[in-house]
Amino acid sequence: MNSRSLVRVIASREFLARVRSRVFVITTALTVIGIAGYIVLQAYVFNKSTASLDVGFVGTAQSIAAPVRAEAAALGETINVHPYASVAAGKADVQSKVLDALVSGPPTATTVTVNETLDATLRTALNDSVRETVLNDMLTQHGIDPATVDNAIASASVHVVELSPVDAARLQQIVIGLLVALTLYVTMVIYGQLVAAGVIEEKSNRIVEILLATVRPWQLMMGKIVGIGLVALVQVLITAAVAMVVASVTKLVSIPTLGVDVVISGVVWFVLGYLMYALLFAGAGSMVSRQEDVGSVTMPVTLVLVAAWILALTIALPDPESAGTTVLSFIPFFSPVIMPIRIAAHVVPFWEVAISVVLVAGTIFAFAVIAGRIYRNSVLRIGGRVKLGDALGLPKTERGDPTNATM
Repeated sequence: MNSRSLVRVIASREFLARVRSRVFVITTALTVIGIAGYIVLQAYVFNKSTASLDVGFVGTAQSIAAPVRAEAAALGETINVHPYASVAAGKADVQSKVLDALVSGPPTATTVTVNETLDATLRTALNDSVRETVLNDMLTQHGIDPATVDNAIASASVHVVELSPVDAARLQQIVIGLLVALTLYVTMVIYGQLVAAGVIEEKSNRIVEILLATVRPWQLMMGKIVGIGLVALVQVLITAAVAMVVASVTKLVSIPTLGVDVVISGVVWFVLGYLMYALLFAGAGSMVSRQEDVGSVTMPVTLVLVAAWILALTIALPDPESAGTTVLSFIPFFSPVIMPIRIAAHVVPFWEVAISVVLVAGTIFAFAVIAGRIYRNSVLRIGGRVKLGDALGLPKTERGDPTNATM
């Protein structure tokens, strides 16, 4: 079998073994349930107006029921209107908490009966309605048509001049880019550690010795990286699909029409970013033999990812067009997180994207050579942590060892 076929076989084995595992099923299910539950809570609990009042109107006060309900609705509160024939019957229902409030008296001097306190929104709506009624009466007494005045007031508005108007569509696209960056960051932290842990597992239980009898070290490393990467991609796609469906059904948000460039760039940067960082995690993982050491050996790589995410939040997201964002998007370590935000905001020309892709691809090639060398020199060493110089296969004289300088 050629190298491509061997990598494909190893990747398939890695992918199928992990997808069929209980860990994958449970984590995927919990993630999906968590995302769906959060969206449902946002749609039906946190974003739902819980203010719904039952208000009774007696006699002439019934004439202001419609405007009071309309104004309360504009303020985000629902008022259920209940007409009553007598004040006594209304007060009895207020005392028994069938009604939240009872409005009685003439429209220009209404009385509100409540058990404890009057709802602030209802108070505002009633005060505005009473004042409007008084104003109309005064205008009529002075021979002025209230309808003419109401129309003049309704047509009067403040003219706003926006020096830096917010483009809602662009803001939505930036958010999409940020979600792509967030997906990459979270995936790298979780599955990068999984790559390192998988390498250590095979190394500690000596399975790697059997595998390396038939395949080359770099083939085994690449097969593991590709297989775990496919697992990550499947989990992300499942979670994203469920989130979009639930958000659409609950009408929490309207799913925007994604541009082809945003979708393609998201996939491309996911693949490039995963390959670049997974190579580093695999190389680092091969240098130790215990699962307890995976955190310490991969910490430098994780810190770079954290730095990329912080820069995306503090520099790229507030201003995708700034010089700082542009420079950061060309640095291979940060490109997979920064560039999707610029692409989604449509502020980056194609040639800049192409250059960034080439730089990241070159970095991946360099990391593949370096990580392959580290993996080859370290994966069969059991015991303590392998020093970086030994993992790279550097002669001791190149590492400044005076004991070998004269040998």
